Amino acid sequence: MKLQKLVSLKLPADLIAVVERAAHAQERSPADLIRAALLAAFMPREGEADPGLAEYAVVQEAFQAAEGWLDLQTRLRAVGFVLRLREGTTLGLHAWPSNRHLIDVEALGQCLTALTLRFQAHFPGVMPRRARLADLTAPAVAAPRGTHRAAG
Repeated sequence: MKLQKLVSLKLPADLIAVVERAAHAQERSPADLIRAALLAAFMPREGEADPGLAEYAVVQEAFQAAEGWLDLQTRLRAVGFVLRLREGTTLGLHAWPSNRHLIDVEALGQCLTALTLRFQAHFPGVMPRRARLADLTAPAVAAPRGTHRAAG
């Protein structure tokens, strides 16, 4: 018998209602339904493909065929996905148009650094560290003397 631990979750009331209705329809307890959903999502049976990754074949095709960031985003949006930078360093795959995070691209075998090198450009909206440092260390430029006109 596997070791089990009691876990408490704070969930929105509408989600609890959905779980209760689904459990009732399946004639099982809400706890049993949640346990089964978690097992299916995170612990696939031996010999089965990970269900979370298998459904992303179309995403992998977009990554393979893309010739740049814009091309990649266009291909992904056409099939209901979009890339977003998370926490400044992690590229996440999100549902489009809901913008709900689904999975980090590293779990799909992709890497922000490798994509940056492949596309020869930073992810759109990302300022390279070197440029940020230059902005911080650059002296403020004052207007040359005698260029201000007095009012009046």
